[in-house]
Amino acid sequence: MKNMKNKRICWITAPYMLQVDLPILSTLSKNYGIDWFVWGSSVSDNAGLAKTYAEKNDIPLRFIESPYSFYNPMSLIFCCKILRTLKMNGYDAYYLDISTFPWLLYAIRKYLPANKVILAMHHGKIHSGMRFKPIYRPFLKYLNRQPFFLQYFSKLQADAFRGKDNSKKYIIPLALNDFGSPDAMPDTEKVVFTAFGNIIESKNIPLLIEAGNRLWEEYPEKFVIRIAGKGRLWNTCKYLIRHPEAFELDIRRIPDEEIPNLFATSHYIVFPYKAVTQSGPLRIAYGYDIPVIASDLEGFKESVEENVTGVLFKSENVESLVEVMRRAISDHPSQHNRIKASQYEYVRQNLTTASVCAKYIEMLDKVLKE
Repeated sequence: MKNMKNKRICWITAPYMLQVDLPILSTLSKNYGIDWFVWGSSVSDNAGLAKTYAEKNDIPLRFIESPYSFYNPMSLIFCCKILRTLKMNGYDAYYLDISTFPWLLYAIRKYLPANKVILAMHHGKIHSGMRFKPIYRPFLKYLNRQPFFLQYFSKLQADAFRGKDNSKKYIIPLALNDFGSPDAMPDTEKVVFTAFGNIIESKNIPLLIEAGNRLWEEYPEKFVIRIAGKGRLWNTCKYLIRHPEAFELDIRRIPDEEIPNLFATSHYIVFPYKAVTQSGPLRIAYGYDIPVIASDLEGFKESVEENVTGVLFKSENVESLVEVMRRAISDHPSQHNRIKASQYEYVRQNLTTASVCAKYIEMLDKVLKE
Protein backbone atom coordinates (compact mmCIF):
# COMPACT_ATOMS: atom_id res chain seq x y z
CA MET A 1 0.00 0.00 0.00
CA LYS A 2 1.57 3.27 -1.19
CA ASN A 3 2.37 5.81 1.51
CA MET A 4 1.09 9.29 0.66
CA LYS A 5 2.48 11.10 3.69
CA ASN A 6 3.33 14.07 1.48
CA LYS A 7 -0.39 14.57 0.78
CA ARG A 8 -2.05 16.94 3.25
CA ILE A 9 -5.58 16.30 4.43
CA CYS A 10 -7.74 18.71 6.41
CA TRP A 11 -9.83 16.47 8.68
CA ILE A 12 -12.75 18.09 10.52
CA THR A 13 -14.60 16.23 13.27
CA ALA A 14 -17.65 17.35 15.23
CA PRO A 15 -17.42 16.57 18.98
CA TYR A 16 -20.49 14.32 18.68
CA MET A 17 -18.68 12.30 15.97
CA LEU A 18 -15.46 11.89 17.89
CA GLN A 19 -15.98 8.18 18.57
CA VAL A 20 -16.47 7.61 14.83
CA ASP A 21 -13.04 8.99 13.94
CA LEU A 22 -10.89 7.96 16.91
CA PRO A 23 -10.59 4.28 15.88
CA ILE A 24 -9.18 5.18 12.45
CA LEU A 25 -7.16 8.40 12.65
CA SER A 26 -4.08 6.83 14.22
CA THR A 27 -3.77 4.44 11.27
CA LEU A 28 -4.63 6.99 8.59
CA SER A 29 -2.14 9.51 9.98
CA LYS A 30 0.64 7.04 9.16
CA ASN A 31 -0.34 7.20 5.48
CA TYR A 32 -1.19 10.88 5.07
CA GLY A 33 -0.26 14.25 6.51
CA ILE A 34 -3.43 14.91 8.50
CA ASP A 35 -4.22 18.23 10.15
CA TRP A 36 -7.06 17.50 12.55
CA PHE A 37 -9.65 20.09 13.50
CA VAL A 38 -12.36 19.50 16.11
CA TRP A 39 -15.24 21.92 15.51
CA GLY A 40 -16.19 22.67 19.11
CA SER A 41 -15.04 23.78 22.53
CA SER A 42 -11.42 23.24 23.55
CA VAL A 43 -12.32 22.79 27.24
CA SER A 44 -15.01 20.08 27.14
CA ASP A 45 -14.63 16.41 28.12
CA ASN A 46 -14.51 15.53 24.42
CA ALA A 47 -11.79 18.10 23.89
CA GLY A 48 -9.67 16.48 26.59
CA LEU A 49 -10.11 13.10 24.93
CA ALA A 50 -9.15 14.52 21.53
CA LYS A 51 -6.05 16.25 22.95
CA THR A 52 -4.83 13.07 24.63
CA TYR A 53 -5.41 11.03 21.47
CA ALA A 54 -3.70 13.58 19.22
CA GLU A 55 -0.64 13.81 21.47
CA LYS A 56 -0.35 10.05 21.74
CA ASN A 57 -0.53 9.59 17.96
CA ASP A 58 1.43 12.71 16.98
CA ILE A 59 -1.47 14.26 15.04
CA PRO A 60 -1.61 18.08 14.77
CA LEU A 61 -4.86 19.19 16.44
CA ARG A 62 -6.66 22.53 16.55
CA PHE A 63 -10.12 23.54 17.69
CA ILE A 64 -12.62 25.61 15.76
CA GLU A 65 -14.62 27.45 18.39
CA SER A 66 -17.59 29.46 17.21
CA PRO A 67 -19.04 32.25 19.36
CA TYR A 68 -22.47 31.44 17.93
CA SER A 69 -24.82 28.49 18.26
CA PHE A 70 -24.84 26.39 15.11
CA TYR A 71 -28.35 27.54 14.19
CA ASN A 72 -27.63 31.26 14.66
CA PRO A 73 -27.57 32.98 11.22
CA MET A 74 -24.28 34.63 12.24
CA SER A 75 -22.77 31.15 12.03
CA LEU A 76 -22.93 31.45 8.25
CA ILE A 77 -20.39 34.28 8.35
CA PHE A 78 -18.24 32.32 10.79
CA CYS A 79 -18.35 29.18 8.61
CA CYS A 80 -17.35 31.17 5.54
CA LYS A 81 -14.43 32.74 7.40
CA ILE A 82 -13.16 29.34 8.59
CA LEU A 83 -13.52 27.58 5.22
CA ARG A 84 -11.87 30.45 3.39
CA THR A 85 -8.88 30.22 5.74
CA LEU A 86 -8.64 26.45 5.38
CA LYS A 87 -8.66 26.74 1.60
CA MET A 88 -5.74 29.17 1.77
CA ASN A 89 -3.73 26.43 3.53
CA GLY A 90 -3.69 24.50 0.25
CA TYR A 91 -4.80 21.07 1.42
CA ASP A 92 -4.94 18.19 -1.05
CA ALA A 93 -8.26 16.93 0.36
CA TYR A 94 -10.90 17.85 2.93
CA TYR A 95 -12.76 15.28 5.04
CA LEU A 96 -15.72 16.54 7.09
CA ASP A 97 -17.34 14.32 9.72
CA ILE A 98 -19.81 16.97 10.82
CA SER A 99 -23.37 17.96 10.03
CA THR A 100 -23.40 20.60 7.28
CA PHE A 101 -26.92 21.70 8.27
CA PRO A 102 -27.85 24.49 8.00
CA TRP A 103 -24.94 26.86 7.17
CA LEU A 104 -21.78 24.87 6.62
CA LEU A 105 -22.81 23.42 3.27
CA TYR A 106 -22.97 26.88 1.71
CA ALA A 107 -19.43 27.67 2.88
CA ILE A 108 -18.11 24.34 1.57
CA ARG A 109 -19.67 24.95 -1.84
CA LYS A 110 -18.33 28.50 -1.99
CA TYR A 111 -14.75 27.95 -0.86
CA LEU A 112 -13.62 24.33 -1.28
CA PRO A 113 -12.93 22.46 -4.54
CA ALA A 114 -15.78 19.95 -4.94
CA ASN A 115 -13.54 17.18 -6.27
CA LYS A 116 -11.41 17.32 -3.11
CA VAL A 117 -14.22 17.21 -0.53
CA ILE A 118 -15.50 14.11 1.27
CA LEU A 119 -18.60 14.45 3.42
CA ALA A 120 -19.32 11.75 6.00
CA MET A 121 -23.03 11.02 5.56
CA HIS A 122 -24.58 9.54 8.68
CA HIS A 123 -28.07 10.03 7.22
CA GLY A 124 -29.14 9.36 3.66
CA LYS A 125 -32.81 9.26 4.46
CA ILE A 126 -35.20 10.64 7.05
CA HIS A 127 -36.33 8.53 10.01
CA SER A 128 -38.89 9.20 12.72
CA GLY A 129 -36.33 10.08 15.39
CA MET A 130 -34.85 13.05 13.54
CA ARG A 131 -35.26 16.67 14.61
CA PHE A 132 -36.29 19.44 12.21
CA LYS A 133 -37.70 16.92 9.73
CA PRO A 134 -39.74 19.43 7.67
CA ILE A 135 -36.58 21.48 7.05
CA TYR A 136 -34.04 18.67 7.02
CA ARG A 137 -35.88 16.61 4.41
CA PRO A 138 -35.35 19.05 1.50
CA PHE A 139 -31.87 19.89 2.80
CA LEU A 140 -30.85 16.22 2.74
CA LYS A 141 -32.32 15.78 -0.74
CA TYR A 142 -30.28 18.76 -1.91
CA LEU A 143 -27.14 17.53 -0.14
CA ASN A 144 -27.35 14.14 -1.83
CA ARG A 145 -27.09 15.88 -5.19
CA GLN A 146 -23.89 17.77 -4.45
CA PRO A 147 -20.75 17.01 -6.52
CA PHE A 148 -18.67 16.03 -3.48
CA PHE A 149 -17.51 12.56 -2.56
CA LEU A 150 -20.06 11.16 -0.10
CA GLN A 151 -19.17 8.46 2.41
CA TYR A 152 -22.03 6.49 3.93
CA PHE A 153 -21.74 4.11 6.86
CA SER A 154 -24.43 1.65 5.77
CA LYS A 155 -25.86 0.33 2.53
CA LEU A 156 -29.35 1.25 3.73
CA GLN A 157 -28.44 4.92 3.95
CA ALA A 158 -26.42 4.86 0.73
CA ASP A 159 -29.36 3.37 -1.17
CA ALA A 160 -31.25 6.58 -0.47
CA PHE A 161 -28.66 8.47 -2.52
CA ARG A 162 -30.23 10.23 -5.50
CA GLY A 163 -27.18 11.92 -6.96
CA LYS A 164 -26.05 11.61 -10.56
CA ASP A 165 -22.53 10.26 -9.95
CA ASN A 166 -22.43 6.96 -8.06
CA SER A 167 -18.67 6.76 -8.58
CA LYS A 168 -18.37 9.38 -5.83
CA LYS A 169 -20.38 7.33 -3.33
CA TYR A 170 -18.57 5.12 -0.82
CA ILE A 171 -19.88 2.74 1.83
CA ILE A 172 -17.53 2.17 4.76
CA PRO A 173 -18.81 0.66 8.03
CA LEU A 174 -18.25 2.25 11.41
CA ALA A 175 -15.04 1.07 12.99
CA LEU A 176 -15.27 -0.64 16.34
CA ASN A 177 -14.69 1.54 19.39
CA ASP A 178 -12.09 0.61 21.97
CA PHE A 179 -12.50 2.29 25.34
CA GLY A 180 -9.89 0.11 27.02
CA SER A 181 -9.74 -3.35 28.57
CA PRO A 182 -12.32 -4.46 31.15
CA ASP A 183 -11.42 -6.05 34.45
CA ALA A 184 -14.84 -7.45 35.37
CA MET A 185 -17.07 -10.38 34.43
CA PRO A 186 -20.87 -10.78 34.18
CA ASP A 187 -22.98 -12.16 37.01
CA THR A 188 -23.06 -15.95 37.00
CA GLU A 189 -26.37 -16.17 38.87
CA LYS A 190 -28.60 -14.14 36.54
CA VAL A 191 -28.79 -12.89 32.96
CA VAL A 192 -27.80 -9.25 32.60
CA PHE A 193 -29.55 -7.25 29.86
CA THR A 194 -28.15 -3.74 29.34
CA ALA A 195 -29.57 -0.71 27.52
CA PHE A 196 -26.97 2.01 27.08
CA GLY A 197 -27.05 5.57 25.76
CA ASN A 198 -29.23 8.65 25.60
CA ILE A 199 -32.78 8.05 26.83
CA ILE A 200 -34.77 9.58 23.99
CA GLU A 201 -38.01 8.66 22.28
CA SER A 202 -36.46 6.76 19.37
CA LYS A 203 -34.58 4.44 21.79
CA ASN A 204 -37.98 3.18 23.09
CA ILE A 205 -36.93 2.39 26.66
CA PRO A 206 -40.61 2.06 27.75
CA LEU A 207 -40.86 -1.11 25.62
CA LEU A 208 -37.91 -2.67 27.45
CA ILE A 209 -39.34 -1.68 30.83
CA GLU A 210 -42.66 -3.34 30.03
CA ALA A 211 -40.88 -6.48 28.86
CA GLY A 212 -38.95 -6.54 32.13
CA ASN A 213 -42.12 -6.11 34.17
CA ARG A 214 -43.72 -9.10 32.46
CA LEU A 215 -40.67 -11.34 32.62
CA TRP A 216 -40.16 -10.72 36.33
CA GLU A 217 -43.52 -12.35 36.97
CA GLU A 218 -42.21 -15.50 35.23
CA TYR A 219 -38.52 -15.47 36.17
CA PRO A 220 -38.00 -13.56 39.43
CA GLU A 221 -34.35 -13.30 40.43
CA LYS A 222 -33.23 -14.89 37.15
CA PHE A 223 -32.30 -11.70 35.31
CA VAL A 224 -31.74 -7.97 35.67
CA ILE A 225 -32.25 -5.14 33.19
CA ARG A 226 -29.61 -2.47 33.48
CA ILE A 227 -30.49 0.96 32.09
CA ALA A 228 -27.39 3.15 31.82
CA GLY A 229 -27.62 6.63 30.33
CA LYS A 230 -29.45 9.88 30.71
CA GLY A 231 -32.22 11.92 29.10
CA ARG A 232 -35.25 13.98 30.03
CA LEU A 233 -37.53 11.19 28.87
CA TRP A 234 -36.46 9.20 31.94
CA ASN A 235 -38.74 11.37 34.07
CA THR A 236 -41.63 9.66 32.29
CA CYS A 237 -40.09 6.21 31.88
CA LYS A 238 -39.35 5.66 35.56
CA TYR A 239 -43.04 5.58 36.46
CA LEU A 240 -43.56 2.58 34.16
CA ILE A 241 -41.52 0.27 36.41
CA ARG A 242 -43.78 -2.10 38.36
CA HIS A 243 -41.03 -4.39 39.67
CA PRO A 244 -38.08 -2.24 40.82
CA GLU A 245 -36.09 -5.34 41.78
CA ALA A 246 -35.93 -6.31 38.07
CA PHE A 247 -33.97 -3.18 37.18
CA GLU A 248 -30.55 -1.75 37.88
CA LEU A 249 -30.64 1.98 37.15
CA ASP A 250 -27.66 4.18 36.40
CA ILE A 251 -29.24 7.38 35.11
CA ARG A 252 -26.38 9.69 34.19
CA ARG A 253 -23.88 10.26 31.44
CA ILE A 254 -21.60 7.24 31.59
CA PRO A 255 -17.91 8.28 31.50
CA ASP A 256 -15.85 6.64 28.76
CA GLU A 257 -13.59 4.91 31.29
CA GLU A 258 -16.60 3.02 32.73
CA ILE A 259 -17.77 1.68 29.36
CA PRO A 260 -15.47 -1.40 29.22
CA ASN A 261 -16.79 -2.86 32.50
CA LEU A 262 -20.37 -1.81 31.74
CA PHE A 263 -20.33 -3.91 28.58
CA ALA A 264 -18.14 -6.72 29.92
CA THR A 265 -20.54 -7.34 32.83
CA SER A 266 -23.50 -7.69 30.42
CA HIS A 267 -24.71 -10.85 28.74
CA TYR A 268 -26.75 -8.95 26.14
CA ILE A 269 -26.93 -5.34 24.97
CA VAL A 270 -30.56 -4.56 24.14
CA PHE A 271 -31.70 -2.12 21.43
CA PRO A 272 -35.49 -1.71 21.68
CA TYR A 273 -35.33 1.21 19.22
CA LYS A 274 -38.19 2.29 16.98
CA ALA A 275 -35.91 4.31 14.66
CA VAL A 276 -32.24 3.91 13.74
CA THR A 277 -29.73 4.65 10.99
CA GLN A 278 -26.48 3.25 12.40
CA SER A 279 -25.72 2.60 16.04
CA GLY A 280 -22.56 3.48 17.94
CA PRO A 281 -23.42 1.30 20.96
CA LEU A 282 -23.88 -1.66 18.59
CA ARG A 283 -20.28 -1.26 17.49
CA ILE A 284 -19.16 -1.04 21.11
CA ALA A 285 -20.97 -4.31 21.81
CA TYR A 286 -19.21 -5.95 18.86
CA GLY A 287 -15.88 -4.57 20.06
CA TYR A 288 -16.35 -6.24 23.45
CA ASP A 289 -17.89 -9.46 22.08
CA ILE A 290 -21.28 -8.96 23.70
CA PRO A 291 -24.33 -10.51 21.93
CA VAL A 292 -27.12 -8.09 21.07
CA ILE A 293 -30.90 -8.11 21.05
CA ALA A 294 -32.31 -5.58 18.60
CA SER A 295 -35.55 -4.57 16.93
CA ASP A 296 -35.88 -5.69 13.32
CA LEU A 297 -35.52 -2.23 11.80
CA GLU A 298 -33.67 -2.10 8.49
CA GLY A 299 -30.74 -0.34 10.17
CA PHE A 300 -30.28 -3.31 12.51
CA LYS A 301 -31.12 -6.05 10.00
CA GLU A 302 -28.19 -4.81 7.95
CA SER A 303 -25.75 -5.05 10.89
CA VAL A 304 -27.05 -7.88 13.08
CA GLU A 305 -26.67 -11.43 11.78
CA GLU A 306 -29.51 -13.47 13.25
CA ASN A 307 -28.22 -16.01 15.79
CA VAL A 308 -24.66 -15.12 14.78
CA THR A 309 -24.08 -11.70 16.35
CA GLY A 310 -27.41 -11.40 18.10
CA VAL A 311 -31.18 -11.90 17.95
CA LEU A 312 -33.85 -9.68 16.36
CA PHE A 313 -37.43 -9.10 17.53
CA LYS A 314 -40.41 -7.36 15.92
CA SER A 315 -40.05 -3.62 16.31
CA GLU A 316 -42.42 -1.98 18.84
CA ASN A 317 -43.87 -5.39 19.72
CA VAL A 318 -43.53 -6.13 23.42
CA GLU A 319 -44.65 -9.76 23.06
CA SER A 320 -41.88 -10.38 20.55
CA LEU A 321 -39.27 -8.78 22.80
CA VAL A 322 -40.51 -10.76 25.79
CA GLU A 323 -40.22 -14.00 23.80
CA VAL A 324 -36.64 -13.26 22.71
CA MET A 325 -35.60 -12.34 26.25
CA ARG A 326 -37.45 -15.37 27.65
CA ARG A 327 -35.35 -17.66 25.43
CA ALA A 328 -32.20 -15.86 26.52
CA ILE A 329 -33.10 -16.57 30.16
CA SER A 330 -34.39 -20.13 29.80
CA ASP A 331 -31.53 -21.23 27.51
CA HIS A 332 -28.80 -19.55 29.53
CA PRO A 333 -25.83 -19.88 29.34
CA SER A 334 -25.99 -22.08 26.22
CA GLN A 335 -27.47 -19.48 23.84
CA HIS A 336 -25.26 -16.69 25.16
CA ASN A 337 -22.07 -18.71 24.80
CA ARG A 338 -23.01 -19.89 21.31
CA ILE A 339 -23.75 -16.40 19.98
CA LYS A 340 -20.75 -14.88 21.73
CA ALA A 341 -18.43 -17.35 19.98
CA SER A 342 -19.98 -16.84 16.53
CA GLN A 343 -20.02 -13.07 16.98
CA TYR A 344 -16.31 -13.15 17.78
CA GLU A 345 -15.57 -14.93 14.49
CA TYR A 346 -17.87 -12.61 12.53
CA VAL A 347 -16.19 -9.49 13.86
CA ARG A 348 -12.67 -10.81 13.21
CA GLN A 349 -13.61 -11.62 9.62
CA ASN A 350 -15.58 -8.47 8.77
CA LEU A 351 -15.07 -5.56 11.15
CA THR A 352 -11.42 -5.26 12.14
CA THR A 353 -9.97 -1.77 12.30
CA ALA A 354 -7.43 -2.76 9.64
CA SER A 355 -10.16 -3.77 7.18
CA VAL A 356 -12.15 -0.58 7.80
CA CYS A 357 -9.05 1.61 7.43
CA ALA A 358 -8.20 -0.12 4.16
CA LYS A 359 -11.52 1.11 2.76
CA TYR A 360 -10.78 4.67 3.93
CA ILE A 361 -7.37 4.52 2.26
CA GLU A 362 -8.89 3.33 -0.99
CA MET A 363 -11.34 6.24 -0.92
CA LEU A 364 -8.77 8.86 0.07
CA ASP A 365 -6.28 7.69 -2.58
CA LYS A 366 -8.93 8.15 -5.26
CA VAL A 367 -9.75 11.67 -4.08
CA LEU A 368 -6.10 12.63 -3.88
CA LYS A 369 -5.54 11.46 -7.48
CA GLU A 370 -8.46 13.56 -8.80
